[in-house]
Amino acid sequence: MISISKAGSLAVAIAALALSLTGCREHLRLDDFTASELNDPDKRHAIAYRGQTEALLIEMGGKGDGLSYEQQADVYRFVKRYRSEANGPITVSAPRSAGAHLAAIPSLREIEDALQASGLSGGDVRMERHGDYDNAEFGPAIRLAYVRPVAIAPECGQWPDELNLDRERIHHENYGCASQRNLALTVANSRDLQRAQGVSPRSGERRSTTWKEYVGADGQPSTAGSAAPAATNSAPAAGPGVR
Repeated sequence: MISISKAGSLAVAIAALALSLTGCREHLRLDDFTASELNDPDKRHAIAYRGQTEALLIEMGGKGDGLSYEQQADVYRFVKRYRSEANGPITVSAPRSAGAHLAAIPSLREIEDALQASGLSGGDVRMERHGDYDNAEFGPAIRLAYVRPVAIAPECGQWPDELNLDRERIHHENYGCASQRNLALTVANSRDLQRAQGVSPRSGERRSTTWKEYVGADGQPSTAGSAAPAATNSAPAAGPGVR
């Protein structure tokens, strides 16, 4: 009887230990928020970004006549790229020396006019000075620059765990990584992954043409294509002998 009672006590102790270990194991499971993050490739294999500086050097003539037609076109294209790619301000840097700065004033005024005409406010433009040694290869020049984001593709091919031993029922480590990597490598404008492009204003000419087609020439909504065919009331021709 003593051995039987000892065996029963041992079985009860083993069962209690198993239950306690099971409870501890349940506490080690992932919480719902962490599991949802691991199941989302956008978060588990997030695309990183680094800043890349884009610059335009505008050489100055000795006479200080301002921008040439080619330089005006270069500034226009550069500002257009800035508006579509950059997140921060555009920097306009002029030479620090007195003589070079005086020669740059006409060009600086034209650049400021071009920036204002493109819709940039004062907070979007940063004015700086630089030494002539910064542009020794080109001589005294005005420098336009901005920083744009460049996508960094995540590294894929990680298989640290056995797929058949996953108790959490979450996606494997490499799930969705290839799609994220291909997106980062092929995107033309990395800022599009961070925020949407601004909406350009509608065309007033196109809106006027569309509205005229809708209302018609007399100012009333056009019914072209919706009118029912006119009813015909022609009676059959009388046959011979009918009076």
